[in-house]
Amino acid sequence: MPLEQPQSIRTIFFDAGFTLLYPHPSTPEICQRICQQLDLHIHLDALQERMVEADDFFFRQSRQERHLWASEEAINAFWLDYYMNFLRPFVEEHDEPRLYQLARRITQEFEQHTSWQIFPDVLPTLEVLKARKYTLGIISDWGISLGRILHEHHLNRYFDHMLVSALTRQAKPSPALYERALARANSIADYSLHVGDSYILDVLGARSVGITPILLDRRRHLQENNVDCILIHSLTDLLELLEIS
Repeated sequence: MPLEQPQSIRTIFFDAGFTLLYPHPSTPEICQRICQQLDLHIHLDALQERMVEADDFFFRQSRQERHLWASEEAINAFWLDYYMNFLRPFVEEHDEPRLYQLARRITQEFEQHTSWQIFPDVLPTLEVLKARKYTLGIISDWGISLGRILHEHHLNRYFDHMLVSALTRQAKPSPALYERALARANSIADYSLHVGDSYILDVLGARSVGITPILLDRRRHLQENNVDCILIHSLTDLLELLEIS
């Protein structure tokens, strides 16, 4: 699906998690390392198998708690529950203090920039967009640690504005959050794009205020004829859409 009037676009917003950044080396490997440091030894294969249940827990809780990402306290509580649920099969029954200790330490680890890596296509894309004088912003459901993570990865220099749900007290797909992003960037929806990996949070949220959404499907699970929005598989595809590659 081509982008109508690509030359009219002046502002581009990006999601952060799984759009710009991903857990490094992986969530199971980070959890295994922290558990080993705390004298709990779990085979990596067992943790990888738990990811299916973990993903189900994540999406179930996200659906039930609409305002989950709108406060630092709620975000921290969620991740503690998430990792306690994730590790429960590997900890002696009823040892909740031990589970809490492990989950808290893992949650703290994911607040560090060393637990996150930039996708290879991010910097080349941002370099081109910045050179072409686009206004760039981030709209992310994340805790307050995101600013430090972006700074340590030297990503903040590319962005003119950043809206983090824990700080704005608004979360995707709230139209108010996207309207706030437009106001912060002094931009008009008709001349703006939002790129993210979630149909519900990114596509529907952006579309609710008239921003053109672009769905990023890095794992190529989707096909263009199955979605009602522009679909890309890497950020370099964005440059082709804008006809500046």
